[in-house]
Amino acid sequence: MADEIESTYIGKNEGLVFIVPKELFGMKMDKKIDPEIAKEFSGYIRDTFKGFQIAAQSKKGNENNTKTETSPEFWKDFEKKAKELGVDLIGYTPVNENYIFKGLKVYGKNAIVLGQEMIWERIKNAPSVDCGVESFRVYKELGESVIELTNYLKEQGYKSEAHHPFGGKLLFPYHAVAAGLGAVGMNGLVVTPEFGPRQRWGIITTDADVPEVSEERLKEMETLCNKCEACIKNCKGSATLENPTEKVKGSGIITRIDRSKCIHSLINNNYCSVCLKVCPLGHPKK
Repeated sequence: MADEIESTYIGKNEGLVFIVPKELFGMKMDKKIDPEIAKEFSGYIRDTFKGFQIAAQSKKGNENNTKTETSPEFWKDFEKKAKELGVDLIGYTPVNENYIFKGLKVYGKNAIVLGQEMIWERIKNAPSVDCGVESFRVYKELGESVIELTNYLKEQGYKSEAHHPFGGKLLFPYHAVAAGLGAVGMNGLVVTPEFGPRQRWGIITTDADVPEVSEERLKEMETLCNKCEACIKNCKGSATLENPTEKVKGSGIITRIDRSKCIHSLINNNYCSVCLKVCPLGHPKK
């Protein structure tokens, strides 16, 4: 039975509680939106929630998966498959149980971090409905890739679980940084050399042995954000904190955004996303 599968970790950090942003479900589309864009947007939202529900059940099918050993060739093939599915960024790191949402069970000792670009042609129009469409396009497409790649690993005999980009059981930014894919920007978003803050993240947790990230790569990422404060100065909701805080002492969870202000701005500024537009690291490379 799926319920009898032993979890690898259970989140215990009192400072990390998963809260569904219910306010977002009350968002309404701009009445002036083009009907074709509205149809596209609705399809992405529908498929995102469908994928989220599938990912939530992905621990099933692991009852007999006990393999752990892999090879460089295995990961070369895996990355080729991921790229063919549209994944742009791939990294690996052990799961850090301190960054698992409290009370949630995670299956797999390692994290495969997957990122997909949000295209500049839509983000540059922020704030606009274009940003909402692009967000859910990537949620939908990356979510499908995460699920397909999770099933691939399960078929190969490795215990694996999908964590959908719309919401997983563990903190994505920390694991993306630990995997050497980027650095935490001043507003808490991960910025990467390739796209700045213009990507969404998904994770696969697995018992498959994963490649190690080099210390050189991790050090290289440390200075990626030059602290220009563009995200702070241009935040339409004044949600970015100049002085990040640790809300629960000893939790290790640093808060850089006033969540309620950010969501309020998202709702009232037509999907906002200005912080994605103004970060110099996210502008198209010449």
